[in-house]
Amino acid sequence: MILAIDHQIHLEPISPDDAQIIFANFNEEIIRYIPLIKPPKQVEETMAFIEASIEGRNKGTDLVWTIRFEQEFAGCCGIHTIQSKQPHFGLWIKQDLQGRGIGKRVVNFMLYWGISHLDIEFIKYPVDRRNTKSLRLIEGLDLVLANEYVDGDVKRLEIKEYRLYKK
Repeated sequence: MILAIDHQIHLEPISPDDAQIIFANFNEEIIRYIPLIKPPKQVEETMAFIEASIEGRNKGTDLVWTIRFEQEFAGCCGIHTIQSKQPHFGLWIKQDLQGRGIGKRVVNFMLYWGISHLDIEFIKYPVDRRNTKSLRLIEGLDLVLANEYVDGDVKRLEIKEYRLYKK
């Protein structure tokens, strides 16, 4: 299902056709605050992620989209572990499009979309406390800081877990 956020931004379900563009843009800087040690070294690793994402969509556990800004690939976002009734949302915006308000509009839309359209109790937005760009994305939203923890052994992220509860 394609989701139109506004006249500039829409989301398309991730597909194998996206492998090369995702691979080309998912780099060390993008994963700085994502719990991955290294970005994929080969496009086949990106294709494996896409195939797993499609399988998750088919099983109803995960929804992953590519973000399109004025028809151009702008990044990815997803709602994960839906079956838990307490899924989490994540996104990344490719470097040359950061700072244009794309991430803020996607987060604002998707958190409320998830609460309205999925059978869940709340949706989590985990963000490393040092990731000031991602923290700015949620300013002004009705999120509650619900938990703080350290995630990862090799790459340690200092997570602030924000939640949007179903009303």
